[in-house]
Amino acid sequence: MQNLIPGDMLEVNQKLKWELDTGMTADESSVINEAVLAGTQYFVDEALEGSYWTVKWDANHQNIDIYGINAVVVGAIKPVGASLEADFRQDSQGLFIRIEKEVAVVVRDN
Repeated sequence: MQNLIPGDMLEVNQKLKWELDTGMTADESSVINEAVLAGTQYFVDEALEGSYWTVKWDANHQNIDIYGINAVVVGAIKPVGASLEADFRQDSQGLFIRIEKEVAVVVRDN
């Protein structure tokens, strides 16, 4: 359960319960934000066939920046709504499909 990247709200609630049961400090928002970040890292790793780039929340925790090998931002995943968390809550599968496509473009262009 620890490595599960929740793909929908049902899985978010399952992971949240597991985290709380194991004594971790978490809430629904933190689980969603961790899922979006981990999902983005997964798509970057898949597109590059390895862990060469990293992803991090930007300073305002609004976008996810994609860092290339030289620790320079080569792209960003931005919300279409108020936040990536809100995008996940509205349509988690659609968000992950969009992230996968945007990552593919960033990788292709860099």
